[in-house]
Amino acid sequence: MKHFVSLCNILLLSSSKCFQNWPFALEIIMDRLPDPRLDATRSLALNAALVLLQEEGALAVTHAAISSRTGISRSTLYRHWPKLDALRNAAFGRAATGPDDEPRTNGPLETDLTWIIRKLVTALNETPWGKIAPQLIAAAATDQQSRDLMNKWIADRKGDVESVFTAARARGEISESAPVEQLVEMAIAIPYFRKLVAGLQLTPEWLETHIGMICSMATKPTSE
Repeated sequence: MKHFVSLCNILLLSSSKCFQNWPFALEIIMDRLPDPRLDATRSLALNAALVLLQEEGALAVTHAAISSRTGISRSTLYRHWPKLDALRNAAFGRAATGPDDEPRTNGPLETDLTWIIRKLVTALNETPWGKIAPQLIAAAATDQQSRDLMNKWIADRKGDVESVFTAARARGEISESAPVEQLVEMAIAIPYFRKLVAGLQLTPEWLETHIGMICSMATKPTSE
């Protein structure tokens, strides 16, 4: 629909000249329409970049390496990503984009928190993100675009967990003295530290303990 609207706008803006110079107007319209072939080429290149990130690391992601793996010409790759950092960050961005699922907020807190942190743990354990995340973190130390990608990822994850705590507070589950902001950060950061820094496993048993600790610090004590 948005492409149809854009086409109509182009026609309206150029209507006074269309009949005088219709080939020129047609050329403008064709330039503005999406080309599925470009999207397919871009997707193929980024998929190859993701494989390289997992197998060999960020330094292996080059125009030449992707051209060799995909058969896409280097000139085409340079048109999409003139700079190497832009190519690597596009691959990072694809890896960092998870399913667009709304967090569960029906309660209780322990159930909702388990659901959302289990998704994070699964991504670290079972998807390419587990190998790519450390490389994005390293790149973010020196590259602003990588830092922006990392900041967006953090904001998205924090937003999901914050919504779980907000719903729990509305239900009266959260203690008034609970350090919610710090608990949100702990819920997300500790699995990353354990997996990527300490090199320890994220097991179901560990996840249960982790969620239990967060909830014990957040919720009101139950009356006997």
